[in-house]
Amino acid sequence: MTHSKNKVVFLVFGVLIFASCTKNFKQLNTTPNAPTNTAIAPLMTNIMSTLFLQWQEQASIHNDYYYEATQLAAETSVSGYVLSNGVNSIWDDYYNTLQNLNLVQDKINAVSDKASMVNIQAILYTLRAYKTFRITDQFGDIPYFKAGLTYTGNTDAYRPPYDPQQVIYDSLLNNLTWAVHNMNLNSGAVTPSGDPVDSLGSADVLFDGNLTEWLKFANSLRLRYAMQMVEKDPATASPIIADCLSGTYPLIDSGNDVGMWPKSLGGYDLQSRWWSFSSGGTGFVRISSTMWNLLADDTSAASVFDPRAWLFTTTNQAGQYVPYIIGTSTGDAVNAYYSATDPTQKNNCLYSPLNWYLVRDEWYIPELVMTSAEVDFLAAEAYARGLGVTQSIPTAQAAYLEGITSSVNFWYNVAANTNDPTEDWASAMPGPPGDVQWAAFLSNPKVAFTGTQADAVSKIYAQEWLSFFRQPWLAFNLWRRTSATPVDPKSNPSSTLSTFYRLPYAQDEAVNNAVNYEAEIAKLNGNNSNVKVWWMP
Repeated sequence: MTHSKNKVVFLVFGVLIFASCTKNFKQLNTTPNAPTNTAIAPLMTNIMSTLFLQWQEQASIHNDYYYEATQLAAETSVSGYVLSNGVNSIWDDYYNTLQNLNLVQDKINAVSDKASMVNIQAILYTLRAYKTFRITDQFGDIPYFKAGLTYTGNTDAYRPPYDPQQVIYDSLLNNLTWAVHNMNLNSGAVTPSGDPVDSLGSADVLFDGNLTEWLKFANSLRLRYAMQMVEKDPATASPIIADCLSGTYPLIDSGNDVGMWPKSLGGYDLQSRWWSFSSGGTGFVRISSTMWNLLADDTSAASVFDPRAWLFTTTNQAGQYVPYIIGTSTGDAVNAYYSATDPTQKNNCLYSPLNWYLVRDEWYIPELVMTSAEVDFLAAEAYARGLGVTQSIPTAQAAYLEGITSSVNFWYNVAANTNDPTEDWASAMPGPPGDVQWAAFLSNPKVAFTGTQADAVSKIYAQEWLSFFRQPWLAFNLWRRTSATPVDPKSNPSSTLSTFYRLPYAQDEAVNNAVNYEAEIAKLNGNNSNVKVWWMP
């Protein structure tokens, strides 16, 4: 999809979100002492801009905790970043965004012909669900229903109570179901009153106005979170899973992965990726032995069977593939990515770092939100276990193979198009796998189904976990939900990581929302990370 360079202005200058923007948008009924025109467009663009990850989130949480806890990657040394800084960054980003989500809702509610806002309402529900699911999954109970309302001037909104995660889940899934069932995809649609159904137009920087892609995203989010809660509330989750997989409404499909693509945003420079994912402590990240075991049969290049190995990692300074065994391997406390221009300079690192091109690119690799591979693996699990649908191992296997194919193709397409003059991955990457390589890959005992349900489920979890290589918060969810993601028996993670189930609440809550904060942590026996969130077994 192609986006105008002007859209970057909205991403960079969020301060403009409260400006009165009237072009191509419906006028509201005139109300004394109130704006007469909507400001929905810039507000919605600003909300979409928050889909980019926070750099502190990546540096202090992903690398020090999520990658290590899930064994998706390893660290040779702690980063030096402070957990509380990452927590505060996530917390502040969400509650600033929640204000805008609520403000847009107020503006939709003020429109006299509600049917004209059906698609904008559906998009708002989808964005609200994505942002809120992410934060409640990381913290558990959070202030939600009465939060993000300080702009109203009501002092009761300054200290909102914490809401149970299950209740939040139910509300968000209800919103998503409404969005999926009510989105109007007809071009030039009008309401029963004769008003045109409004759209976001150029303000839609995620899908460029393509409502079908919004429908796929909303339906796929329903599947993700219904699967996440199905163990705790099958009565609610199972019908949603069945509806998602019925074929009545589309899901994200191969080649239409959801993410913020810098290139399509007029050349947006994602500077935080290089700084947070490579410099300082994050330069200590290495390929874990657990991940390597899913890519190769031993440490020789000839033993590699998964073609993503060449894209996810590289050799150490000595030219060898040496994965890091968490809690067992020692040494190598060096920043392997100190060079910003030369991928061969790895600071004499002993263990295999992540691929320099994957780390370095700021201009093409997307900030991933949801991939078609994830959707395929969720469907595969549902059919393998009979969750909401009739159990079928052959159907599960077909979805599983589609998920693997989608993941491999996605990363090879990314590498083939990452060709900035200073980070020309396209010229350095190997060719995509041919038929012989594909056959060897899919027939490897670590990948191929054997026909049993237990083996099928184990393989699905392993490949879904692997596909989350650049989405460690989703690997963290899968690890907590299933307790069945890959583990290297030789690894020895710390007890802190083994029981790291949630983020502690932001420190400001103890001051700014003291009464509600104290009541919540009393239920948790402290602001601890070893307390399971609601949907965990």
